[in-house]
Amino acid sequence: MARSVFMDLSVDIKTLIVEHVIRPSDLVNLCLVCKELHEITVRQLYREVALDIGSPDDMKLGSFLSPKNIGLPHIRKVDLYLANVSEKCNQMRQADFATRMILELLPENILEKFSWHPWSPFSGDNLLLLYKKQKRLKWLEAIALDRDILPDLQKIPDFAVAMPEARKLGLYPDNKEVLDLSHFLLKNTPKVEKLTLHASFREHTSNFRELNDSSTGPGLITSTLFRHMQPFSKCTPLALKQFTAQKINLRYAADTYCKVINFRSVKSIRIFDCPGADAFFAELGRSAKLPEKLDTLEFKHADNPENDGLSAVDGFLCLVSGIEVLTLDLTRTKSLPAPAGLSRHGKTLRELIVHASAEDDDDELVYDYSSFSQICRDCPGIEQISIALPECSVLRGMSDRFMDYENCLGGLPNLITLNITTWPNHQPSSSKLPRKVYEHLLQGMAQQGFERGVSYATEHNRTSRLAIIAFGTSDKVYDREESENQIIFAKGKQVDPLGQEKPLAIQKQPSRNFKIESSWGTATMSSQYPPPPAPEETHYAPIYPATPNTQLLDNGGQQQMNYSPQNIFPKLENINDVLQQQAHQANHALTDQRNNASPMSGDPQPKTNRLRKACDSCSIRKVKCDESGPPCRACASLDIPCTFDRPSRRRGPPNRHAEAIKKKRRIEGADPISGPSTPASPTNAAHALAQLSSHPAHLSAESICSLPIMNALIDDFFTYIHPLCPFPHEPSFREAWDQREDYQNPSFLALLASMIAALVASFPRKPRHHLKGQTKDHFPSHLALVDKCREVCAQARGPGYLDRPGLNVYDACTSYFLALTGAYTFQWRQLRLYFGECLTILRSLGLHKAHEQSYTQLGGIPAFMGSNGSNFDGSREFQLDKITEQIGRRVFWTVFVGVRTIQQLGASFGELTLLPSTPSEPHPPLPAEVDDACIFPHEIMSQPVGTVSLITAFNTNVRIYASYSTLSTMEMAFGINELFDWDRQQRILDQCLRSCKHVMDNIPDVLKVMPKDAQNARFRPPRQPYYPPIPEYMSHRDSSLPNFNTGDPHEARREAQYEIQKANIYASHLSIRSYLVEKYFSLLDKYNQQHSAQNQPQDPTGGLAAGFDTLVSPTSANSQELEKNMADEREHVVKDLLIVLGSIDLVNMEPNGDSFTQKIRQIASTLLEVPQERKGSVALQHQDYLYKFLDVLSKLERASPEGSDPNGVLDDEMALRHWSDLKEYQIKFQEQGGIYGFSQ
Repeated sequence: MARSVFMDLSVDIKTLIVEHVIRPSDLVNLCLVCKELHEITVRQLYREVALDIGSPDDMKLGSFLSPKNIGLPHIRKVDLYLANVSEKCNQMRQADFATRMILELLPENILEKFSWHPWSPFSGDNLLLLYKKQKRLKWLEAIALDRDILPDLQKIPDFAVAMPEARKLGLYPDNKEVLDLSHFLLKNTPKVEKLTLHASFREHTSNFRELNDSSTGPGLITSTLFRHMQPFSKCTPLALKQFTAQKINLRYAADTYCKVINFRSVKSIRIFDCPGADAFFAELGRSAKLPEKLDTLEFKHADNPENDGLSAVDGFLCLVSGIEVLTLDLTRTKSLPAPAGLSRHGKTLRELIVHASAEDDDDELVYDYSSFSQICRDCPGIEQISIALPECSVLRGMSDRFMDYENCLGGLPNLITLNITTWPNHQPSSSKLPRKVYEHLLQGMAQQGFERGVSYATEHNRTSRLAIIAFGTSDKVYDREESENQIIFAKGKQVDPLGQEKPLAIQKQPSRNFKIESSWGTATMSSQYPPPPAPEETHYAPIYPATPNTQLLDNGGQQQMNYSPQNIFPKLENINDVLQQQAHQANHALTDQRNNASPMSGDPQPKTNRLRKACDSCSIRKVKCDESGPPCRACASLDIPCTFDRPSRRRGPPNRHAEAIKKKRRIEGADPISGPSTPASPTNAAHALAQLSSHPAHLSAESICSLPIMNALIDDFFTYIHPLCPFPHEPSFREAWDQREDYQNPSFLALLASMIAALVASFPRKPRHHLKGQTKDHFPSHLALVDKCREVCAQARGPGYLDRPGLNVYDACTSYFLALTGAYTFQWRQLRLYFGECLTILRSLGLHKAHEQSYTQLGGIPAFMGSNGSNFDGSREFQLDKITEQIGRRVFWTVFVGVRTIQQLGASFGELTLLPSTPSEPHPPLPAEVDDACIFPHEIMSQPVGTVSLITAFNTNVRIYASYSTLSTMEMAFGINELFDWDRQQRILDQCLRSCKHVMDNIPDVLKVMPKDAQNARFRPPRQPYYPPIPEYMSHRDSSLPNFNTGDPHEARREAQYEIQKANIYASHLSIRSYLVEKYFSLLDKYNQQHSAQNQPQDPTGGLAAGFDTLVSPTSANSQELEKNMADEREHVVKDLLIVLGSIDLVNMEPNGDSFTQKIRQIASTLLEVPQERKGSVALQHQDYLYKFLDVLSKLERASPEGSDPNGVLDDEMALRHWSDLKEYQIKFQEQGGIYGFSQ
């Protein structure tokens, strides 16, 4: 008998064979074999098409929709998704345009299903076009639309006849318009077999309670959806085969649904997150309504404390029979479903998915061994099971209890897929394993599972069918996505040198658009209903099609508008005309033969111009291109990209005449071609889509960096910068950020950009750590990100922002952060400019005053200026809200500290003037010592007992700088470092020093540095474990930051913030004490020089200094005692400095950045420059350590603009080693006994 050849088979047989090829890549390869197989394969390949639209790739739609594409008539299902692009400003408009082009150019009456998956309203015009051109649709959807199209649909004569094949309905009402549309489709689909009902109404809707049925009658949902079936007691019920309900309150609606739907014939019931589901199952359990053909039951439910839902489903399972697919996902339940209910379906059950937990985030409940063995024994036909198993360790191996459960699974002869939803732990190790190590150990467990399955089957004289073992639960939204919470192993085989085959566990690698499939079909790993995304997310699962833009039911109500890209841009005028014109041009380009044959040729077929072009790959390799792509056959066989981006070159010498005309047109600004364009390639239909992307991008947070990085930077700001600069109000800011206020409020975007700029400038290594993991957000240095933030801030503010009527305290915050950024990047002009601007805004808002902050007093203005007497800008009756009041005080005192700091570092009073407080014009009070969570617009709640507010440390730092206000006032009046009245100046310096030291007397314990341990007189141990910040220790933690992953993250975050504030407080305290001591000795030297020269000048103040006597308390110490006290104080400064450098964790020094290092470096350098005769014993003995500390701190400080070159690449490793060197000297210093180890 002659051997049969595949190609000799009939077309029908080859078609049947190709239908069993399920891998898309194999189908593509079959298309390239020959023309006959190409025609057969495209039917299968093009049957279901998923397209990502709303990106530059939309230009390829023209090739896809070309009439030359023989697969186009075979399309039956189209799924549209939004492409994942960084710029989403005009994406929805471009996606609507692309959808319009698809619907215009697809052949008529070929589609059976058309699904719109994005979390955004669909175009009403596109839906009308779909219903007009595709009359063979089997799946109809009622989803959120950008306009109400029900009046247009009602104009279609006999809609039920127009859609004769409609059998499936997906109804997703979230407002009154969609509810009415759902009723229209349900009424006009008499042969409906599958009904999906998902209500997405928000709970804060004004008449939310009226939506659902009550004890008094039907609610708005049922009375509207089934309006045509009233009265329900006399209606003819729907003969459904599949019913899905989600977020439908069934407490009082169960009886209504059982009247309008004949559940006796229903084969599939899916109930997801429906309150009152216990009443529904109780109603179905009646003998007259009990389903007779039920084969699929999926139930996801958050139970009540009495576990009514669990009891109801247990009873229902004991009444029905013949279920093949059973999914039970229960939360807030005390126990698992009863084994008796599962065992009842043992002869038919093929898929079993059972998840149950006491709370949403608790570990899953595990069946006891007797119950689990009963399920496995009574249900031998299970092919797929997803269930929780007892704990085991990947390090210690499987426990005996785990192996007992695994042996029970070995008794399932038909088991193909095993999904273990509980993750093996890593005990006895206390630290987390690297993911690669954990996956490798997990692979070993899967390998053992496959081997035991084979050995168990061999013992029972059968073959093991176990092919997939998965750990974890799926968290993917779309079926085509990859789960981040699941690791899957497939069974392969390996052959040893003796030729014996053994199973091999092969980890499924993430791949795009890939599903786990085998010869027995698709293997589902876990529950089919992933959790719905939050309203701010872009995509949603196909079973959760709702829109975040929810409109209230009554038409006259206020519509709640969340962010949506189409709300930002103006709507295109005459979009239908544009679409029709582009579609007409595209069809003309594809079908019209523009060049008629010559009259003399006599050839009836017209001769067309050659407009085809080889792809880039074939052109470069100089091979013939079949020009059928993209991709062409050659590129597809080589598996390389098929592009047409390479510019074509004209052969022969250049046409100088044509070039001259083109140049003249460019100079004159004229269009090179006037009149309508005549497309020259089939891709012209998509060129119109690219025109939509030519509009300038809207300014938003994505203009700085991607959203994941932005979220990380915002968290870093409120963790590391907010304790030092406690504004803006964190809960209000995060609420505005969640609502994406940056799209609508330029002031908010400017504030956000300035916050990120201040964070990156003061603490650059953490942002660099975020950016390293992102490829699309590339910045050569941290200053490049700073410059980008300042650029966005300037664009968002725009010109004349100080003249806006809506100027508020957050504009002052923005100016302060810009000033802080200028300070850390050594741009002193910007520092002075924005500091002054911040003060100006505070004064214009009246926030610099202690009372009557709601208006600004202008004083008496002459009558000819148009005013008499006292005038003010604003209204006395207007009162500030508590948030603005507290934020205004925080900003003022932060500026106060900043002005004092730069004056202490050498700036003059003329650069930034902040007048001292006087009895008639006092400064505003210090902010209330409560956290942001306690501050509301109309009240300030008390701080929780036992928790020290972060503002307590902030006020402590302010009091430190305010302790020498008398000295600052004196120097403002008579000059800095001027000697005019030495006796009074001595008393002022002495009082300022005592006031500064007194500030630290009563601070809370969490803000104190503990100098020594009670047992060994050493420094206290660090609050957090220290890992040297060098690459060898990178795997342990982020070397610059504390670890928030252990224990309570909120407590760990607050503990780190205390430590950061502690470093700032003690650095400020030491710098002020050192500043006062050195100022005393500087003036003392001047006084001694004048005294030795016997040149005692007259009092230059003319007796004005006597006015300071009221501000200074008398002192009993004479000049000699005061000099000795100042010398002793210098010694104490040295001791305290060494204590601070030896005690404060490095991970809390670094977030303070240059502010900390600059203060400490100034103190240390000042102490080291003291003459030898004035140095105390501590300073002399430990000056070597001071020199070492000073050297390392000088390296850490970016002490020059050259060190922050935006074009330079910062050496992170070098900075890390500097911090490591500082820790090394700390350890050495402590090993020598610290300050308590010097010889007496």
